[in-house]
Amino acid sequence: MIARPAQILQPAGLAISQANVIVKYGEYTYWSYTPSSNDLVLVVVAFDSNNQEVKRWEVPGYRYTIDIGIDNQNKTVVFYMWQKVGVFENGSYPVSFTWEQLKIN
Repeated sequence: MIARPAQILQPAGLAISQANVIVKYGEYTYWSYTPSSNDLVLVVVAFDSNNQEVKRWEVPGYRYTIDIGIDNQNKTVVFYMWQKVGVFENGSYPVSFTWEQLKIN
């Protein structure tokens, strides 16, 4: 993980998360977003070294990333989400991706 740069990468239709870190894996950086429409969807976007989007993943049912963690033992990246569909309390709901799932071929 690295600190989020001052220059925010902002794909159309997406709002940047509150998390102040991003994930660096190989030559790619991974950023978390929520649709600008405030839909309950976690959107993770991978960018190359030229800041070009190369891939994105969407997980319905969550929005607003508040933190990101790395679990080296289980080889996962965990996005901690502020809201989860069907749960009225704001919290810290984990959404995990394995390193293999985030690998760019």
